[in-house]
Amino acid sequence: MADEVSTQQQVVGPGVCPPEGCPPPTRIECIVADKVYDSCFQVESRSRDTTVTTGLTGTFVTGTFTVGQPIPCAQSGPITCNVINRTPTTGNFATLTIVVSVPVTLTNPNAATETANRVFTFTKIVTLCAPEGVTVDCGESTLLFCNCVVSAVGVGNITVTCDFQVCVVIKTILTVQLLVPSYGFCVPAPCVVAPGVCPPAPPAQCF
Repeated sequence: MADEVSTQQQVVGPGVCPPEGCPPPTRIECIVADKVYDSCFQVESRSRDTTVTTGLTGTFVTGTFTVGQPIPCAQSGPITCNVINRTPTTGNFATLTIVVSVPVTLTNPNAATETANRVFTFTKIVTLCAPEGVTVDCGESTLLFCNCVVSAVGVGNITVTCDFQVCVVIKTILTVQLLVPSYGFCVPAPCVVAPGVCPPAPPAQCF
């Protein structure tokens, strides 16, 4: 009976450790994982011009356009980066010249179904721990805001000027085999359904 109680006490599940601390691990496992060798972030503010065709054969078919008219802009996919130059420094560090690509969608303010996809790019130089073989990843970067206006109106086209701000998150990653302490495999618990709230509660007041 005592052995059974002892065994039950050694069962460990996900969650916070008890006040007395977690029990010691029972195994050492070799797992494949993406190791982040280094990372950094910075807010970048940029401005870009792009041309959008208008009229019956253009991208923006509906309506007329005037200088200063706002053009809705939104991120349309993951922000990516490409290393165009790598200069080793000391140890495993390297100075990386990176092209950051920000995909956006411009929407005709006169017709929400008419859109133009663009990719705004800019270069950035960073020094990170980047031994040979690592992948440079910007997947966690996000577009903070994008303000676009019509800056010129031509025959069959408009020039759109976009001021945008990006939180650039750069990581150097390599898939490696790691030795980690372990309690064994995770055992799923039975699924439960939380009861809903009926009727829905109103949001909290502001004052």
